[in-house]
Amino acid sequence: MLLRILMLYGSEGIGHGGMVIMSGSVGIGEAHINYKAYLSARVSIRKGHLILGGLFFIFLFLDVFAGADQHIPDKRTFRPSLTEIKNISRLVPVEYQNDVISALRKSGRNGWELMDAIKDVTLQQREGAAFLIANMPGRDLVALRASFLSENTRLAYQAMDEIPWGHDIPKDIFLNDILPYATLNERRDMWRDDFHQRFIKIARESKTIDEAVKALNIYVFSTLQVSYNATKRPKPDQSPYDSTQAHYASCTGLSILLTDALRSVGIPARIAAIAMWPDESGNHTWVEIWDGQWHYIGASEPTPFDHTWFTIKASQANEHYPIYASSFKKTNQSFPMRWAPDLKFVPAVDVTQKYARLQK
Repeated sequence: MLLRILMLYGSEGIGHGGMVIMSGSVGIGEAHINYKAYLSARVSIRKGHLILGGLFFIFLFLDVFAGADQHIPDKRTFRPSLTEIKNISRLVPVEYQNDVISALRKSGRNGWELMDAIKDVTLQQREGAAFLIANMPGRDLVALRASFLSENTRLAYQAMDEIPWGHDIPKDIFLNDILPYATLNERRDMWRDDFHQRFIKIARESKTIDEAVKALNIYVFSTLQVSYNATKRPKPDQSPYDSTQAHYASCTGLSILLTDALRSVGIPARIAAIAMWPDESGNHTWVEIWDGQWHYIGASEPTPFDHTWFTIKASQANEHYPIYASSFKKTNQSFPMRWAPDLKFVPAVDVTQKYARLQK
């Protein structure tokens, strides 16, 4: 089609030149003028042919390569096949294979990234990668990149070799409360390497988890210059870098920040919350840490474990005003997010009875 257009266009140019020649041959003077016009037209036509010929080969070159792209598509423009998914699932422990297959089938084209994340980590770390993929919410299945997941997994395992208590952490606690890259519905930041470098020295020099937590609950917020302010913070569910950029956070933002900082140095941590206190005075979010059992602390509140300003309020929790702790592993319950009550994709465990026993 392109060649036919160019030929027609060229023919019109030649015809126009012919009209110049035939425009008159009455006298010698006119013939001389027409001959000069004829030469000028011939030059113009030749230049036009050269330009059109050049354009023809340019377009032909582009068409050839565009056609090549159409005939040899990148396989990653399509989702992985079931066969490819099953093949990659054989790289993870047997107990995760069915869940990984199910997750990858829901991940669309991003399945290639998740499959790369499994291949990018060491054999020892593949259980961690499988745990994350099997339990992550749907929005992460279709969005997270291989580099994000593999770096998070590698650094989580690395931290366990650098701290005094690393080999005392049970596997299920490590997977659910140290390894995860996020806690609630906050933006997914790549915080682990940054926080690890900032805070690992304190963890290494601490003899116990308790000692490290008490030091970090002060140091994290003073170093990052983040403080509580319910009105100046941009939003309640801030990611770690949302909070460090704003320098203010709500109790939820502070708790997310502390939880991630603790996890970055191998300390099991999770978030606890109540959607409404029994006296109807509002909601609250705080942090729980594990040192053989779970304890609660207020983020950026240098108080002893299990003794905070909200201890009495928490002890009044009941089935009508329950307290939940976050979980990355799927459960049959969802974490109460007062700022986003319709979101139900964050798993939770009911810890109401543990707090109710505080009044006894």
